[in-house]
Amino acid sequence: MTTQLPKLIHKDMVLTRNYIQEVAHVLGALQRALVKRDPHDWYYGLEVGPRGLTTQQLMLATKEVRASLDLVRHKVRLDGNAWPLSDYAAPEIFKNIKLWLQNERSDASISQPEFVGGVRHFDKHQADLYAEALWWMDGQFGALKSSLKKGLTSPVLLYPHHFDLSLVWFPRADEKQLAIGFSTGDQTIAEPYLYLTAYPEPPGFTKLPVPKGAYWQTDGFSGAILPYATLSASSDPEALFASYASVMTAARTLLG
Repeated sequence: MTTQLPKLIHKDMVLTRNYIQEVAHVLGALQRALVKRDPHDWYYGLEVGPRGLTTQQLMLATKEVRASLDLVRHKVRLDGNAWPLSDYAAPEIFKNIKLWLQNERSDASISQPEFVGGVRHFDKHQADLYAEALWWMDGQFGALKSSLKKGLTSPVLLYPHHFDLSLVWFPRADEKQLAIGFSTGDQTIAEPYLYLTAYPEPPGFTKLPVPKGAYWQTDGFSGAILPYATLSASSDPEALFASYASVMTAARTLLG
């Protein structure tokens, strides 16, 4: 059965997206305080779970817990505590989590994120649309990860700084990498989109064919772009995603 993806309209979702991103920054800061550092910086990324976004496992003295941004019930959850997104601005959530951490582990500290205004603007409908798109993307990225048999692949993670879901592939287990990601929009591309990038970029990368509706971005960064609007308008988004993701495997031959 073909999935019908929700429509994400940037101007309608951007304020709610910004608020969710600020809350994700708080969870990311807590995670960096309590998760072992990773040489690839994977400890910066949050995981996608069945209810939304979660930290990786947090190590305390006598237990292991996770903090979550519950996009089903619209709450931040941590060790029995729950803060409704409709009632708390991100800086308030940060203060509550900081107090919790002081009580649980006096030797650990959490760094305050840079909040962009710290304004609470939460539209449940827009959050639900984003969550539905995020879960679909996470499923597609997970299936793609399973298909990449050679080399090293990252976990599928959402990075709060750029607020993008990302999968990185090191096909030759060295520093050369290919990445696919889902962004909700930024200063370079002001709409939700998928991207495919290579580092270091090999000759011929931007000459690879892309499916109809995708294009090569060269201003600001270099990568193959598939607008989310094109994907959500497709009669078969799974097939379009697979065709787009095939650029990633085609690019492997260019890495040398």
